[in-house]
Amino acid sequence: MSSKLSTDMQLKKYQQKVLDELTAYLAEMKKYDTEKAAGVAFMIRTDKNYNWVPEIGRSPFICIKVPTGGGKTLIASHSAGIILKDYLGERSDKGLAMWFVPSDAIKTQTLNNLRDRKHPYREVLDERFSNAVKVFDLAQAKAIKKDDLMDNLCIIVSTLSAFRRTDKEWLKAYQDNGVLMPHFEELNAVDFDFLDKDKDGEIIYSLVNVIKLHNPLVIVDEGHNVQTELSFDMLKGLNPSFVLEFTATPKGQSNVLVNVSAKELKAAKMIKMPIYLANKTPWQETIYEGIEKLNDLDKRAKKIKDEYIRPIMLLQAEQDIENANRVYVEKIKNFLIQEAKIPEEQIAIQTAKKKKLPEMKKLLSKACPIRYIITVNALREGWDCPFAYVLVSVSNLGARLSVEQTIGRIMRLPNAEEKADPALNSAYIFASTQNFSQTSDMVIKGLQENGYEDIMPIASGVSVVANEYKRKIDDTKATIPFINIKDGETLRRLDYVADLIGDVEILGNQNAILDFQPVKDNRIVKIDIGNEGELIRDSAGKLGLIYHCKDFTKDDLLLWFIAKIQRGFIAIEEMSVFLKKVLDKLLTRYSFSEVARHQYQIKEAIENKVNEIVDKLTEKKFKDLSKSRLVISCGDNFDFGDSINLLQVSLYSFDKHLYEKVGKMNREELDLAGKLDALENVYWWFRNPEMSGFYIQGWKKQKFYPDFIVKTKNGNYVAVEYKGEHLAGSEDSDYKKAIGEIWQRLSVKGYYFKWVEKNNMDNVISEISKL
Repeated sequence: MSSKLSTDMQLKKYQQKVLDELTAYLAEMKKYDTEKAAGVAFMIRTDKNYNWVPEIGRSPFICIKVPTGGGKTLIASHSAGIILKDYLGERSDKGLAMWFVPSDAIKTQTLNNLRDRKHPYREVLDERFSNAVKVFDLAQAKAIKKDDLMDNLCIIVSTLSAFRRTDKEWLKAYQDNGVLMPHFEELNAVDFDFLDKDKDGEIIYSLVNVIKLHNPLVIVDEGHNVQTELSFDMLKGLNPSFVLEFTATPKGQSNVLVNVSAKELKAAKMIKMPIYLANKTPWQETIYEGIEKLNDLDKRAKKIKDEYIRPIMLLQAEQDIENANRVYVEKIKNFLIQEAKIPEEQIAIQTAKKKKLPEMKKLLSKACPIRYIITVNALREGWDCPFAYVLVSVSNLGARLSVEQTIGRIMRLPNAEEKADPALNSAYIFASTQNFSQTSDMVIKGLQENGYEDIMPIASGVSVVANEYKRKIDDTKATIPFINIKDGETLRRLDYVADLIGDVEILGNQNAILDFQPVKDNRIVKIDIGNEGELIRDSAGKLGLIYHCKDFTKDDLLLWFIAKIQRGFIAIEEMSVFLKKVLDKLLTRYSFSEVARHQYQIKEAIENKVNEIVDKLTEKKFKDLSKSRLVISCGDNFDFGDSINLLQVSLYSFDKHLYEKVGKMNREELDLAGKLDALENVYWWFRNPEMSGFYIQGWKKQKFYPDFIVKTKNGNYVAVEYKGEHLAGSEDSDYKKAIGEIWQRLSVKGYYFKWVEKNNMDNVISEISKL
């Protein structure tokens, strides 16, 4: 397949943030010895603070909170590759992942999507694992082959209910199965106390034991369904290596690593927002109003030339069973046909007993006539149709969890792209209630309690809390210069690639000897079980498999390195030649099997070496330019706008902050902000946001965004960076401090850089007070 990811696979900003946080978490885990951490907890860095992270057994357990419509499964697909690389790298991208879902409907949907090589989820996995991916349901997994697990990432998709021993299907997974016998050949039952045994003490050839043996990565979709002691015990019993929970509604024991907000989904054009509400009685009038809105949306959608949208209405009945005193499913269908004159082919019923909806691909096709879907709660989880715009509910809106999940079905924006017509960027709810305020409150509470905390009422519905904050201090001339370069007669902002790298060959004459030593992991003791794999026992006695690569040649490994190690400013041919030299040098010191076994460790070492080579080149070029062509006192400047957008804001207010609200800060940064705010000579200060604020471009590719910008009443500007004790003195901190001081030195006057740590905060505050 092509190495270029399809449009549907490209990550939104908030999705990349989730993966970056996960990567940072895994990096922190590398710093701690597993044996010392056993029974305690791992520590991670979140918002520059360290927090305790619980475990299931000895396995890390974290939760990613993503509201409905945020693309949890796409993030999960990417996450599997990150965890296999950064935490389970010794498996060489092989082994087992258990993927748990909350219902049979979502299981079918997930299986279909993960098996479809043209679906974005499967494309992500195939791209990451070089097409070596196999997907099984529980029944198929009972015949899973040893070679399947040794040569691929095998994903078993199962419901949570099937996972419980009370389920007949799962009970079969505990039964002896001769087909699975090859998995247990040459294993001594005495060494495997964690595997289930028969009455004679012999290992049972069961699927459950295969799962335990392979120490799986566990992904839990809609993880709020796992929040029972029984479920946690069952997960622990699978001998997991890592448990990753995805949910819009985290509950008690969930350990939330990343919390994606509704603001972020709206900013990424993922959801329809605002949601407009209308209440009308009796229920027949409610439906008529919904039909009128649907027809209006249909007319608007037909005006779009380059995108097909067929707006769909969901009608939520009170119940499926016929009852003269209730608004049941068939009563609504008859009303639509007989009273509203809707053609029957435009109506579909989806309930627990009647499932008439076609698969999503057909539902979204131009050939499909369906515009009305009648349900009770069969669409609550996992059904995402971007054409669903209108929800008409004649049922009880007091059940908030049900409301949120039902509303979630109409929130996904088609193609995750904002439409020119604002009406097609919104969703619409019509409820047969008499009190609009009560209806609004119920919807808001349902959304807030189930993933959408940042929701507020508006005149005719609900929307996300506004994230635009105006400037409150009048200083229209506020500006601070970037590092600029003299380019002929003009001054422009320094460009990392164009100015510091250019078109020169970077790797051609570089030493190809790699600083690499195979890591002997003190967590494991190897128990050889033959040529196909090795079983490892960690310091607590748990075992898992190390996977070997069959039929993996030197050329295969070289191609793998070439695919994984790329730089946009280094030609592929140049990189390929360098990587071949590195591999040839390695093979003079280590056997091929040892090199292949440690491919991820070697990849990381090569990445570090390439970065060192590039950094030396760019540092020399930067310092040469700084002697003659770099300036900051004039040229391209960062201008402070009339307003600022913040997704997360501090709960604290400050008198001298430039804008109405301040971006989120940790405790030590809050302390520093309070001291700046109290200085008599400070005109204003600004919490500088990453990615959208002022930055200093140095000789490293990553831009440096100082934490604060201060302007004094004398007109001086101060860029301030704070570093906590756990980060002070690191290589990254040393670089930022150096480039900040260079930025100050390049200035004629009036621009200062201050580096703050906990032990010098008062001294720096004193220095700023004199500027």
